Amino acid sequence: MPKSNHEFNQTNSILLTILIWVASFVFTSSVNIADNSGNTVILDTTWSNLPVLHLNGTPYENGFQHGQVMKNRIVELVCLWKEDIEKNYQISADEFIKIFLDATDYIPAIQKWTPGLLDEIKGISAGSGVDFNTLFAFQLTDEIWTNARLLNIPHHCTSVGVNNYKKNGSQNYIAQNIDITPFYHGFEILLDIKDKDSGTRKLVTTFAGYIGANGLNKHIGITVNTLSDLKSSPDGLPVCCVVRGVLDKNSFEEAVQFIKTIKHASGQNYIVGSKRDIISFECSSDLITEFWPDSSKTHTFHANKPLTNTSYHPAYVKSLKALYGNVPESISVSDSRFDTIKNKILNNKSIDSETLKIALSTKPVCNANTFVSTIMEFNPNYNELNISPGRPDSIGYITFRIEK
Repeated sequence: MPKSNHEFNQTNSILLTILIWVASFVFTSSVNIADNSGNTVILDTTWSNLPVLHLNGTPYENGFQHGQVMKNRIVELVCLWKEDIEKNYQISADEFIKIFLDATDYIPAIQKWTPGLLDEIKGISAGSGVDFNTLFAFQLTDEIWTNARLLNIPHHCTSVGVNNYKKNGSQNYIAQNIDITPFYHGFEILLDIKDKDSGTRKLVTTFAGYIGANGLNKHIGITVNTLSDLKSSPDGLPVCCVVRGVLDKNSFEEAVQFIKTIKHASGQNYIVGSKRDIISFECSSDLITEFWPDSSKTHTFHANKPLTNTSYHPAYVKSLKALYGNVPESISVSDSRFDTIKNKILNNKSIDSETLKIALSTKPVCNANTFVSTIMEFNPNYNELNISPGRPDSIGYITFRIEK
């Protein structure tokens, strides 16, 4: 298919930027695109390994702009994703998608709890030219891992939350290394979404074509860890929608109530942070618990094993019975990433962004599957999202700020 003038203009702008960079040794570029609705979309490639897509339309318009601007990257990544499905499940990707979507029913939960996100996914599909069912299934990363029971997954995120405000009135932090299958690496993007009506912003860490992995707004931030041993649901709210649903809230209390109220599609740990508070939830489809390592509730951390929630997935119950003859009242968790982040936090009386950068750069918390590393800092007048688009032991952090 011949390229549109839109695509030629974008390509020419990027080529011009590269020439300027060669001359000045400073890489800066932004491509401004006006859509039919009068919105200006900015693709900022100042950082070559982290494109920033600035969006300011309705949910559908934002999705369409995301899909259109990142079309080539989305199509390429979806092809890699389909190849991975075929490798793991030994059937064609299109057949797997049909079987999986026929066996699940997530759309009613999305329409109930986060209706705008369904419009955004439809927009990404239309803008990228990827059919809706494929693009929708592409959003269901955790749901496929948990409900289709692909257990040997390289998805081993590590998260931490620090409530310095409670200790001494200083900045709070939540942080995470996102570890996912290597074919996603290199497709990192940051969505900077400005609400068309209120003017509020959210920064969303993600990959091309996906609505969100974690992020923050001017009030709160959220990180996520897969807990595939917990009970899942074929009709709950998918993880990506939980993340974005939280980022549409205007307070820590609203975010907490949202997480406690919805039905969760996948077992998951969510750490939510704000200027004054942090909390760590372990969520299954029918039980939500908190995890705190001690009674102070000034810090928490997590990897991929449930620590307080005992509503286990039937497949995990079966494996426990095969191993122990029954389901033990308590299960000893041995996890090198969990132990590493625990020691880093407990052995430092003062935790700041530099402490967290060191912790997240330490093996095995930092590993070959680390996709991005994020540190969110909450201050009285602004919140910051610090992102290393890759392994933080080799790629520096980029700082983005939302003023309050």
